[in-house]
Amino acid sequence: MSRPTLDKWMGEKLSAPFSRAELEKFQLEMLNETVAWARENSKYYSQRLPNGSLSNIRGLETLPFTTPEELYADPYAFLCVSPREVERIITVATSGNSGSSKRIFFTAEDVELCADFFHHGMRLMVDESDRLGILFPATAPGSVGELLARGLHRGGTQTRQLFHKIGDISALAAEIEAENLTSLAGFPSIIQALAESYPHLPVKTVLLSADFVSPACREAIKSAWGAEVFEHYGMTEMGLGCAVSCEHQLGYHIREADILIEIIDPETGRVLPDGEYGEVVFTTLTRCAMPLIRYRTGDFSRFIPEPCPCGTLLRTLAHVGDRGLRKKIPTVIEN
Repeated sequence: MSRPTLDKWMGEKLSAPFSRAELEKFQLEMLNETVAWARENSKYYSQRLPNGSLSNIRGLETLPFTTPEELYADPYAFLCVSPREVERIITVATSGNSGSSKRIFFTAEDVELCADFFHHGMRLMVDESDRLGILFPATAPGSVGELLARGLHRGGTQTRQLFHKIGDISALAAEIEAENLTSLAGFPSIIQALAESYPHLPVKTVLLSADFVSPACREAIKSAWGAEVFEHYGMTEMGLGCAVSCEHQLGYHIREADILIEIIDPETGRVLPDGEYGEVVFTTLTRCAMPLIRYRTGDFSRFIPEPCPCGTLLRTLAHVGDRGLRKKIPTVIEN
């Protein structure tokens, strides 16, 4: 089955026929707007970003990095809008920072960007004939599970919120079977355990996100259900969504009109050529409440130089390594 790519959606954002040249032109325009917005409205960036515009994307390399530690120290210094304009706040705490936490702010427009990405990204694995179970937190408006359901409903896919059942795997399996769910989206460890314990479930496609996906996990799910396993890469600081795999599952295709990714040498900070492994650094291009510029993730990956067989013009990020190797492991707190 030939599935869609994200290119048409990206083209709609560009208001021009989609091409690498048009995309890079758009990225530079949005990058300069983001830098100017952050410099003028963020206490943190007003002290760090130089005046003037960048003449090309490579100029990004002249700007300083942003680190998680700086975000922990004073999240409100990154806020670029009035608190009255904040629609959603997500707190990310870590045991490695003496109880301190990052607070990530979203305007209504920022929340909509995420829902829109979920709508288009999920079209790579489900359509209106599918029924998808969501194994992410979904109680709060603007939570991952709620936004995922919102995006899926736009494409006609029915959903069932199942996160409240993850503590009872037998009840979870019974619900999936009773509801005749064809697809699941959730944490790798939960879905792997489900597949290994209940191989008879009628699951055709699976989206794994929010944690490292091991080869053993992928194989367990495929062996049990014969399901296609898709993966999403993102983090709260990115605006919840960044990139998703296609049917060929070689890596993740990046929503490049919204997020600019660099791969750097973690020791020197030098931007690495395509194909070389290094640390993932991102810059948001369309976030309003809390744009982040050259944010160091601590994740490791590389750009895959070869074109993907799906035909997309978007760049492909290789599967990201185990986040558990990092010293500080973040936990999302629903609030």
